[in-house]
Amino acid sequence: MLSILGKCGRLCDGPSRRELLTVGSLGLVGLGLPELLRARADSRPGAVHADGFGRAQGMILLYLQGSPSHIDTWDPKPDAFAEIRGEFRPIATRAPGMHLAEVLPLLAQQADTFALVRSISVKPRGLPNHGAAIYMLMTGYDPSNFSPTGLAVPPSREDLPSVGSVVARFRPPRPGSPGYVSICGPVREGSVTGVGQFAGVLGGSYNPLQMYDDPTGPLRVESFTLPADLTLGRLRARIDLRETLGRSTGAADFDRHYQQAYSLIESTRAGRAFRMDQEASRLRERYGLTKFGQSCLLARRLIEAGSRFVQVNWPAGSDTEPAAGPDGSWDTHRNNFPMLRDWRCPVFDRGVAALLNDLHTRGLLDTTLVVAIGEFGRSPRIGAPTTNNVGPGGRDHWPSCYTCLIAGGGVRGGQVYGASDRNGAYPQNLPVHPYDLISTFYHALGIPRDSEYRDHLQRPRRLVEHGGPLVGLF
Repeated sequence: MLSILGKCGRLCDGPSRRELLTVGSLGLVGLGLPELLRARADSRPGAVHADGFGRAQGMILLYLQGSPSHIDTWDPKPDAFAEIRGEFRPIATRAPGMHLAEVLPLLAQQADTFALVRSISVKPRGLPNHGAAIYMLMTGYDPSNFSPTGLAVPPSREDLPSVGSVVARFRPPRPGSPGYVSICGPVREGSVTGVGQFAGVLGGSYNPLQMYDDPTGPLRVESFTLPADLTLGRLRARIDLRETLGRSTGAADFDRHYQQAYSLIESTRAGRAFRMDQEASRLRERYGLTKFGQSCLLARRLIEAGSRFVQVNWPAGSDTEPAAGPDGSWDTHRNNFPMLRDWRCPVFDRGVAALLNDLHTRGLLDTTLVVAIGEFGRSPRIGAPTTNNVGPGGRDHWPSCYTCLIAGGGVRGGQVYGASDRNGAYPQNLPVHPYDLISTFYHALGIPRDSEYRDHLQRPRRLVEHGGPLVGLF
């Protein structure tokens, strides 16, 4: 039922009675009713500001679980000692003054479309292991239930929500489009799957739509179609009945699941997005016929279909022995250089360069934020024996300094934000916490930084534990 007066003395979604009564006095200082309404509108999700707030309509997170070496990819150190600089030479890019490692030649030709943040630094809870770092990157909060080892624990309903779930909650997609989709592979540390990936206290209706089939072949789309003996009308009637019963049982979250499922089936947009065979073979080859490359293409299709947040997880888990092949791990405690040169970087370089070019060509890059990042970097010194079992030619975990790539959504391409020291060990200037990055994501997507949600004890929670957006990127 439409309420004219709304709650708590407010007029629908507009100003309160007190605000209306004081409009006359506001006019004395140059702020009349139009300005008041405009100011209130500017603070709502989706509003666009000059500093990049609200410029992005969707986001693609390329999560490189296992964590690539920043020194051997995005932040080469040619003047460091040999045991630090490694085997790869730096190469010039289309962005003046920006150099990449020679194993990323295609991205070097796209450098004017993206920025690099080279001064990210964090101290995860416990030992510098993957689990705690993943949770912090994915939720914007320190984990409260991890052991002193920093190893992951299984997800629970009491977890704080992932970035994707927050985006789906505060920037819901249009009906018929999934708000949060996770593809390519599940996030894993050892035997634990799903670290920091779910909605937790926000409720299961904001969990991701997960599709981990290999997109180099046909994807299963049965979930987006009805059985032959069921019509949309009959399904709608069932949902309406379930919703009526749900009001008496308090099953609101369950009802939202039904509504979302009906919306996806009714619109057919999501189902079409997963039909990769509709893409030209030449374009598919440009992305690379690998699980990661085709997942980057699928991410573009999902953004076109109206998804708000698409997370492409690198196929191998974060705590997996590096092995040859296109789907192997970035966790290169051993054989870092042949793994990166022959497998990891060619697959990553091709897929991400094609994605950025494709989004730009289709006019989508300006409204789509693209971020590529691991949970941390890797140690400057090669093969140094540590508690994390580093072997010959390997690099250890290194959360003290690392890099991310960020493009689109109003971010100015061709720039480098912050710098690491001569060894890539610590930030030299403009240090950035992962929570600053997450604040930047929300800023670009038009989610106000003072937004809050309630945890399982009904305590108000900020979207990010601390930090603020990097407005200098826009």
